[in-house]
Order: sequence, then C-alpha cells, then structure tokens
Amino acid sequence: MRLFIFLLISFNLNAQLSNSKIKRWVSSQDNLKNAYVSIALKPIQKNKKIKGVNISKFMTPASNIKLLTVLASIKSGDSINSLKYKFVSDTLHISPTGYPLLDHPLYPDLELTNLLRSANTIVYHKSSEKIERYGPAWAWDDFKQSFSPERSSFPIYGNVIMITKLENGELRIKPNIFNINLDSTSSQSYTRKENKNDFTINPLKIKLNDTILIPYIVSDENTIGSLKHLTMKEVISESNDIINSDNLYSKVPEKIYQSILKKSDNLISESLLANVGFSYTDTISVDVGIRKTLEKLDAEIQNGVNWFDGSGLSRYNMVTPKAIIYTLNEIYNYWGLKKIKNFFPNNYVIEGEERFVWGKTGTLRNNHNYSGYIITDKGKSYFFTIMINHFTKDLSEIKSVISDFLKYLKSNA
Repeated sequence: MRLFIFLLISFNLNAQLSNSKIKRWVSSQDNLKNAYVSIALKPIQKNKKIKGVNISKFMTPASNIKLLTVLASIKSGDSINSLKYKFVSDTLHISPTGYPLLDHPLYPDLELTNLLRSANTIVYHKSSEKIERYGPAWAWDDFKQSFSPERSSFPIYGNVIMITKLENGELRIKPNIFNINLDSTSSQSYTRKENKNDFTINPLKIKLNDTILIPYIVSDENTIGSLKHLTMKEVISESNDIINSDNLYSKVPEKIYQSILKKSDNLISESLLANVGFSYTDTISVDVGIRKTLEKLDAEIQNGVNWFDGSGLSRYNMVTPKAIIYTLNEIYNYWGLKKIKNFFPNNYVIEGEERFVWGKTGTLRNNHNYSGYIITDKGKSYFFTIMINHFTKDLSEIKSVISDFLKYLKSNA
C-alpha cells in the first residue's frame, strides 16, 4: 500500500477533513515534489466550507476552463441559437451565430443540414464581426493539429478536413474542396502549409479505417465553397443583415456539452462561448461571451479567474481552485446529478470500479488538473478539484496520484 494511504489512514472525513491533513498528504508524494499543487473539497451542502490547500492561489486551468464555458452557456438562456434565417419563397437567407455543429465530422446537427438543403438558393449574410482565428497565447505552430482548428463565426465541418482510409485502400476526403497532394514518399502521414490550404497526404502511412482531422484556413471564400459542397445548391454572399429573421435553436445541446466535457473539443468550446456573446449582444465574440458572463457570476468566481478563451488552450488563463468549486456548484444547481452523470466522463483513469466520480480533465504541458463530483461508498457527495501545475514527472505518474486519492476518498469519506 502506498505511503499516502498510511498517512491518511487516520482521516475521519465524515467528521472533519482538515487542511493540515491534506497538506501532509501532498508533502508525502514523491511524484509531486517541485510541483505546485492545490486541492479543494466541499460537500454538496451550502453550509459547508471549502477545505484544502492553496485554494485561493491562481493556477493554470488548461481545459478546466471549459467548466466556465459550459456555465456561461447555461446561464445565457435555455436554448443555443444555431442560425438566423428567413425564407423568401424558395430562397433561404441565413446568418451565422457562432454555432459549431453544421456537418461536424463527429457531432453533426442533422436538422440544420436538412434546413439548408431544403432551399433552392441560399443567401449567406456574412457576419460583420471577425473572430481572431486563434485565441490569446495559443501555440502558433499547432496550426495543423486536430485539437487546434481555427475559430470562425460560421464553422462548417468543424473547420477541419476529415480523411478516412476505406477498406479498398482509397481515401475519403471531406470536404474535398482543397488542394490535396498524394505523396507515398512523404515522411509524415500528412502535412499542411502554414499559410495556405495546401495538403500533402501519404496514403501508405494511414491505416485502414483510420480517421485523420486536419484544420484548414477559414475564409469567406471557402465558407461559401463549403456551403455549396454541403448543400449542392447555389450560394450567394451578402454583407447586409437579414431583415425580420427567425431564430433556429439547437435540438441537440447534449452533443455540445458532451463534446466539450467528455471529448474536450476545443473548437466547439470556443464557438459556444462566441455563441454566448451572440445571445447577449447579437455579436459573435468570445471576448463578449466572457465579459457578459463574468457580469452575471458571483464575486467568488469573478475574483478567482483571469479568463481569455473558451477552450483552455491559452496559457494566459488563470483560476483559483476556490473559483472552480463555485463553478461546479453553479453547474450542479442548474443540472443536478442526473445530467452531470450524462454529460461528464466518469471514473477518470480508474478501471474495475463502479462509477463514482465524474469530472473534467485539463492538461497542458507540465500542468494537469481534474475537477468534478464524487460520491463515496457512504453516499456522501463532494465537489472537488485537484490542480497540479509545473510538475516534472511523467503525466502517467501524476494521473496515478490523482486516481489513488480519489479511490481513497471513495472508500473513506
């Protein structure tokens, strides 16, 4: 049995969980040496205080910032606006809202696609506001990585091309509207030029039934091209607003939340926060979504976060564990445990156990966090966050430490 079990065996968490006991556990872990660690726990009862260590210190949240993005969407209203539109005879006028699921390769909104295909002609009223393609302090050299698609006001296909190798050995490319070079001598399975939608694929390095997602450079021109490719209809571009438009609301919000919380999809997270900005001000903007949300949050969260994007790719983001606990509490108040169990992944890296913990990870190089909800063997429920920054050990060792601590809480709290 590991050392921390020995040190924690005297814990009586049902009666009193002291900050000093948590601090002793942290100091006993060799894998946490030289790391900056915070742990915060709170029973799901309003009259209980938050316990832990460094609960008011600012930490790098990575994808834990997505918890705030989800809360922003929940607080902005009951519905997610997917499209502004108006039919004039058989011509469909559309305007974007930042909604990210139009023919998304993993989470498509079929109702939205069917609406567009029902028209004979589409008039695309492009947004007057431009979203910066990357957020503040994003790594510029991640431009060809699947986790880093460009942000845009009207994402189509998730702003990536999807390449799949079929059983006959052929490649399926969607959307097939860009310059694709097949090169069996290339040392990489795929490459993309930094400033041009020019892709090179080595079919020999792509395995059967593999699916590869590669971000493309977004522009008004290829948005029109993608719309034409998707709908097979004439598409006309306009710069003016639609007069007397209707709003289409998403009927698949669960796809949005599950893609963010279970799969940590960065583009959907960024787009959802831009959509929040639209819901408040009719402006598709991540910055507006952040500002308007902060205005509506309690001081405990406002004062505990420096918030710059929706996904957590920005290293400018800072958050206190205390603010994470209050965020988890707010989400719980809106959703309850049943929805939380449906939208959050369960059991972290723990195998062979009944489901007892539901949470969101957050990882950047040398930073790993896990925050969520835990139910113990005695039926006690807690909000928790474990944030480990600036570690030098392998990530697998950090995950093992967190896993062991959660299993101990399950058995003893």
